[in-house]
Amino acid sequence: MAKNNRHGKAAIWTSPVIKKLRSRLSTPQQRLIFEISLWTGERMGAIVQLKVSDVYDKNGKVLDVITFGSSTRKSSKHGLASTRQIWIHDELRIHLNSYTPATQGYLFPSPRDITKHLTARAVDDCWRKILTEYGYYGYSTHSSRRWVINQLRSAGIEIVTIAEAMAIDIATVRKYLDHDPVACKNAIATLAV
Repeated sequence: MAKNNRHGKAAIWTSPVIKKLRSRLSTPQQRLIFEISLWTGERMGAIVQLKVSDVYDKNGKVLDVITFGSSTRKSSKHGLASTRQIWIHDELRIHLNSYTPATQGYLFPSPRDITKHLTARAVDDCWRKILTEYGYYGYSTHSSRRWVINQLRSAGIEIVTIAEAMAIDIATVRKYLDHDPVACKNAIATLAV
């Protein structure tokens, strides 16, 4: 069930929704934020706080991994946040190579003050406006996180590996998984004596 008035779980991206949103993201900054979100599944709060040095080396070359520092990530129920390093997907690398960041500071600086980063709320508002114009509801910046986790599960990746890749615990992975009655039916059908 998709979000309704900011309550409930975010809808999971579909290919048509992804294509339409991509087509309307008009600046390189907006597009790269979406691609990082899509290919990492990281929360928007951590994405907008990325520093140039978390993604690029001193010469402007894209690193092998993106580093989301623990100070930018949401804490667990135990009050701990862990640093997450994720390998850069080939599709994301294309976008990172075509982006021209500042030499230092935030990867996505605020348009009003470059010493501050763009806010997650500004990104969410931008996406919602575009999606609403297309008549899509229930999507949010968290849709990418749900999309990644469900895509990995559909590809047969074990939940333990998904949890490790996302730097979250298994119980949290389960909260992001969409109910799949066909998979449940097929699982039962594999039983044999």
